[in-house]
Amino acid sequence: MEKRSQRSHQQQRSPKKGSAAKHKTLLGIAIVLLVMLTGIGCGFLTASMNTKSDLADDIRPPASSLVYDSNGNEIATIHAAENRMPVKLDQVPKNLQDAFVAVEDNRFYDHIGVDPRGIARAIWANLRGRTVSEGGSTITQQLAKNAYLTQDRTLKRKIQEVFLALRLEHQYTKSEILELYLNQIYFGQGAYGVQAAARTYFGKDVEDLTLNECAMLAGIPKSPNYYSPLNNLQAAQERKSTVLDQMVKYGYLDSATAEKTKTEKLDLVKPDPKSEDKGEASYFVDYVTQKLIDKYGADAVYK
Repeated sequence: MEKRSQRSHQQQRSPKKGSAAKHKTLLGIAIVLLVMLTGIGCGFLTASMNTKSDLADDIRPPASSLVYDSNGNEIATIHAAENRMPVKLDQVPKNLQDAFVAVEDNRFYDHIGVDPRGIARAIWANLRGRTVSEGGSTITQQLAKNAYLTQDRTLKRKIQEVFLALRLEHQYTKSEILELYLNQIYFGQGAYGVQAAARTYFGKDVEDLTLNECAMLAGIPKSPNYYSPLNNLQAAQERKSTVLDQMVKYGYLDSATAEKTKTEKLDLVKPDPKSEDKGEASYFVDYVTQKLIDKYGADAVYK
């Protein structure tokens, strides 16, 4: 009888413990949501006060970066002049447009500038990996970050990015946003935008690119120095295969075409030896420049 009584008391107490645990969990979630809402509100005010009505004109002017030796002597200037030749979207091959959407933001034509599904996936991936391995940024968010904000990985900057993306989507069509993005992004080797990239890597205009070349270019901006085929051809080829797989996954290509394209070689432009003569400590300056871009982004270095 005593054992039965003890078991019945334990059964009565266990639901209370479970209820207390649920309350603690709900309280924790409520606190997190409150902090997020407060941050979003502050970010909205900050973004509203620091942006103009016409976002396309609100771009910071470029400025050169200087490299010094350990004695404080200037040894190189990383010029702010950008190798950029803007083009209209109708000049960009459909394969290149599709490749970027497939690999960077597959729901680009469906979301409002911010993709809750992408954010949820990124949060889940980051929690599982216990590190910030995915950002969940849309093409519109990337445009907002690259054109108007710094590369700092802070909550304030991320919130500003979200609200700028929402404003861009309100002010421009999807085609206009994609055109701005394709003319804005950095492809390594000093090339900004798809036209400069096409000239730099393949010696041709962007409208003349093949599927093979489009897939290669679309893979570079994830890490311009690492995936540049002039720096690391094997990594660039692997990244090209990833882009083609994404295009198949989201219905832009059939698998047979993708597999055939993976095996095709690239006719790359050979770097001009004269352009490699950058004076004193040129290899060191290249090394420092790559390190800076990897850490702070191309805009922080060149602009």
